Amino acid sequence: MKLPMNHLTILGSALLALTGFSSTAVADPLFFDDFEDRVRDQAIIGPGWTWYNQTYADNDCTEFSSGFGPFDDGDDSDYLQENRNYWTASADVGQGDSYFRAGLEVPAWANDDSEKVVLGNMLRVYGDQYYNPGVTTCKRTLVFQEMTVAAAGSFTMSFDMAMDRAGAPAFGERTAAFVKVLKSSDGSFNEILFEHVETNPPVSSTPENASTRTEGVDFILTEDMVGELMQFGFYNDIVESLGQGWGTSAVLYDNVMLDTLDIGPAHSGSFYNAGQSGHGFSIEFGYLPDGSPFGIVYWYTYDVDGNPIFMLGNGVPNGQTLEITLFSPTGLQYGVWQRPTENDGGTAVFNFSDRDNATFSYTPSTFTETEWGHTPITDLPLTKLFGIPADKYFTTTQ
Repeated sequence: MKLPMNHLTILGSALLALTGFSSTAVADPLFFDDFEDRVRDQAIIGPGWTWYNQTYADNDCTEFSSGFGPFDDGDDSDYLQENRNYWTASADVGQGDSYFRAGLEVPAWANDDSEKVVLGNMLRVYGDQYYNPGVTTCKRTLVFQEMTVAAAGSFTMSFDMAMDRAGAPAFGERTAAFVKVLKSSDGSFNEILFEHVETNPPVSSTPENASTRTEGVDFILTEDMVGELMQFGFYNDIVESLGQGWGTSAVLYDNVMLDTLDIGPAHSGSFYNAGQSGHGFSIEFGYLPDGSPFGIVYWYTYDVDGNPIFMLGNGVPNGQTLEITLFSPTGLQYGVWQRPTENDGGTAVFNFSDRDNATFSYTPSTFTETEWGHTPITDLPLTKLFGIPADKYFTTTQ
């Protein structure tokens, strides 16, 4: 979609007048799971979701002591994490309420008839009541996916999170999302990357007011990590000596996605080339009235004679790229209103490596070449000079 130049000139970033929308094809993410194809009593959480338990010698989960996972008993038949929710755990005759690690909420925050109210299916990650009984220091329960690192670059694991219906975490238990890379090529499986963010969902009290918040873990994969093992998912830290427990530590997760670090509202800001102070861009990312992501660019520059000019453009972000057609308004005079002439300003491509850095490429139009002496630009480095705090990710709709 393109907003007419006169709308941009009149309305600026308010975007109050729109004239239609055409979407841009977006590549599939590296991984995505919204759990909507699950049923509440299935045996496992779903394809690829596995687990690991870790014990630490301290109360902060920093002094690693031991670990136990699907391969440590010589039998990997339990590689996939079982679906341990209310229905499956309580159905184990003779086992008692056998809760451990994670289960599916189908749906989350259901009404008394087990029907959806606001939230859809979600993954509930909690603790493991059977792991290392008697140990009162920090115990970490991890539930995650695995894949081989295929390429270097900037990536993110984004997700929606909601508060557990029991009101957890209730006693200071720590919940988080994580990404780690293990050195698998030499068989050591030493940790060479660990990024995490604590998960603090919005407070909910009834099925009607249950809500989610979008968060994510940003990380950079280097060339030497290609071919190594990557794990990404969620964990809970529980310290029994502090009165914490497996049953009071849960957070609900949904729309788990691993992908390149795509453009989001927090990419907005003032950008310039550090070696060319005095001209640059104001770039804004937000939503159209229908909730679709959208970007708008103001380019403040000069002609070959040193006269200041500006151009405007807009488009739909696609991954890490924003491609726009620029327009240059002419014919306006200060204090006198008349509709400006809409001149073709050429095309521009912005490729973002992260929220603060990008490259700019420009193909001038016949008008900008002949009137202003503009020439092509290829991969000019840009740095964010200033930005207002904003959401890191475009919100996922439940």
